Amino acid sequence: MTNTENDNKKQSNNIKEQTGKFLDQQKQQIENTMSNISDTTNRVTNSVNEYQQTNREILDKSIDTSNKYQQETNNTIQSITNNTIELQRNFANTFQSVFSKFIDDTSKSYWNNFLYPQRYTDVDNKSNQNVTDNTINATRRINYDVVLASTETFNKSIEIAQKYYSESVQNYFNFVNKIEKSYYNH
Repeated sequence: MTNTENDNKKQSNNIKEQTGKFLDQQKQQIENTMSNISDTTNRVTNSVNEYQQTNREILDKSIDTSNKYQQETNNTIQSITNNTIELQRNFANTFQSVFSKFIDDTSKSYWNNFLYPQRYTDVDNKSNQNVTDNTINATRRINYDVVLASTETFNKSIEIAQKYYSESVQNYFNFVNKIEKSYYNH
């Protein structure tokens, strides 16, 4: 019996040793897996941070460029507005001068300076002033419509840029998830 007991003790000790070795191997594998997961998480986090920084720089540069173009557009619109108003004033003054001469000549030929030539000039000047004022008001309205349309176009371009950024971020996260799944499958 002692032989059997010794065999049983040996087997029991052998099983304990093998179980201990197996548990040590399992513990080591778990530690390796946890280390790999931690490393992968750190790499993914660093990659996401770099991607976000790059996108932030691109967005800031795009906003700066957009602001510059908007300022150039505003300056151009203001210049066009000023030139148009000046052109219309010159046109109105020329028209007034020619029309005034026409009235004066007509007055001289028909009335021989007999009836109130000054009155006709005053009426003509008032009519010309009304034409000038109406032309300026119409030009301002047209310029306002142009600025409004430009603003709407700018807002639409910002919406498109935001949509592109969101889609890019989503695509990047999908890519990272795909890499992560591929890593775990191997």
